[in-house]
Amino acid sequence: MRAFVLPAALLAFLLPSVASAAIPCSDLPQAERFVQTLRPGPNTRAAQRHLEAARHASSQKRCSAELQQVDKYARRSAAADKRQAQRKP
Repeated sequence: MRAFVLPAALLAFLLPSVASAAIPCSDLPQAERFVQTLRPGPNTRAAQRHLEAARHASSQKRCSAELQQVDKYARRSAAADKRQAQRKP
């Protein structure tokens, strides 16, 4: 039992830091391609707005921050698309 608790506790503390890792601006083309595959909706529009902000960012740090927001909203949109696809027969 103890052998399972320690790794689970470590993952709980390490995963947020991995998720907040910087996304390099060189990933901008891949992010654009991914966002284009998403269905229209509020999260997709938010991802598109942040993608546009990343394109016009004046620094690498700002671009990376915007790409993190793109990732956040694109994941939400993709999850919604997946749920909608599962509902259809």
